Amino acid sequence: MNKPLDEPAFPSPTSGSVAERSEAGWGARPASFARGSSPSPALPEGREGEERRVLRTEIEDFLFREADLLDNWKLDEWLTLLTDDAAYYVPPNDKPDADHRFTLFTIADDMVRLRERVIRLKDPNCHAEYPPSRTRRLITNVRIVGVDGETIAIAANFAVYRYRRGEQVREFVGQYRHKLRLLDGVLKIAERRAILDAHELGAMGSVSFIL
Repeated sequence: MNKPLDEPAFPSPTSGSVAERSEAGWGARPASFARGSSPSPALPEGREGEERRVLRTEIEDFLFREADLLDNWKLDEWLTLLTDDAAYYVPPNDKPDADHRFTLFTIADDMVRLRERVIRLKDPNCHAEYPPSRTRRLITNVRIVGVDGETIAIAANFAVYRYRRGEQVREFVGQYRHKLRLLDGVLKIAERRAILDAHELGAMGSVSFIL
């Protein structure tokens, strides 16, 4: 069962691995890390090939890389960061945890629709994004909030600035709640949920690009 997306105590940069945090608790320092030592991504003894530890800094780097790909409109490369059954959600801001099957979402894409969205965004006939908007993403406060086997639930704050000729700068601010999955030791996005903070989404214009 997935652990709830609570607001845990923020782990220190020298906190242990995902597996260790789930066992020792958020406030505890894993016994394997003595004071003054640095975390090691080595596998636990006797579990070679069974588990690879993931540090928060690795997840931060993964999110930073994703942001860079999206800002530079490398959408085909961005798709490779997703699992084959990935989903991308932009839920209503008054029901951020809602189920897209029973609630109207701004965006609720499975992998088939995501690939179609990328094709449309690259098409010159897509007037909403041609020429492509200039965007800049800032990601902060990255946290691991739950672990279920190979699935890691993470949360992070984001601010996306969108620039288009002849239009005012639009700011999209909110929180990511993603589910990452380890596949053959590589992090992939299994679920991507972008929750906007704005009370009135209409004033922000269409969300034609990927948040």
